[in-house]
Amino acid sequence: MADDDLPDSFEPGLRVPPRPQPPAPRVPKGDLRVASIIAIATGSIVIAWHIFLVSVSAIADFDQFVWVQLGVWALALVSLVTGILSLNARMARELAAAGFIAGVAAALLSLGIGFFSGADFLP
Repeated sequence: MADDDLPDSFEPGLRVPPRPQPPAPRVPKGDLRVASIIAIATGSIVIAWHIFLVSVSAIADFDQFVWVQLGVWALALVSLVTGILSLNARMARELAAAGFIAGVAAALLSLGIGFFSGADFLP
């Protein structure tokens, strides 16, 4: 009979080879979480710098902040570019929207506050 060739269902499968593991899934297109996180992080740094700049501007000597202000402008540019890149995200759209908002806010703050206050202490 055909049932004689089948193993007994109560004994373990000793001679059954393991199944091959499927390959790991690829990262799908449109996964721009890294760009969004970079935009949020750099945007937060830029916003914190401008809050510091506005709150301490009356008592601080800004001559030593020239390179810091140039670095903040570079971070604002990075935040804006990665925020715009995160608009192309197909996954984690909430994070992408937060990255875009942080990038645009950092760029606008750098133009609105940082440019005029930074122009005072640039050579």
